[in-house]
Amino acid sequence: MSTSAFRIHIGPRWAAFAQARPDAMMLGTVQRGMQIGALALLSDGRYAQVNGDIVEVLNASRVRHAMRGQHGVAPAAPPASAAPVVVTIKKRRRLAPS
Repeated sequence: MSTSAFRIHIGPRWAAFAQARPDAMMLGTVQRGMQIGALALLSDGRYAQVNGDIVEVLNASRVRHAMRGQHGVAPAAPPASAAPVVVTIKKRRRLAPS
C-alpha cells in the first residue's frame, strides 16, 4: 500500500472504475499517489479501493482522516459486534480483629 496521502472525492465518479456490488456501498473515488479507483464501504465496515473486480482493503483510519480533512465529516461505519462482557464479583477479604 502506498504511504502517500489519500485524496477522496465523494460522488458518482466511482462508476468509471467499478460496477455496483451487492456487498458494498460505493461512496466516490480514492486516489493514492498514482493509483485511483472507486471507494467502497464493504458490508463488514471496511473501506476498499475497487478497480474492476480487484478489491483492495484500505486503512480505515487513514480514509476517515482524509474524509474529515476534505469534506468535514466521515460516514459512520456500522458498529462491530463485540463479545458480551463477563463481570466477576469477588468477595472482599476482611481481617478479623485480633
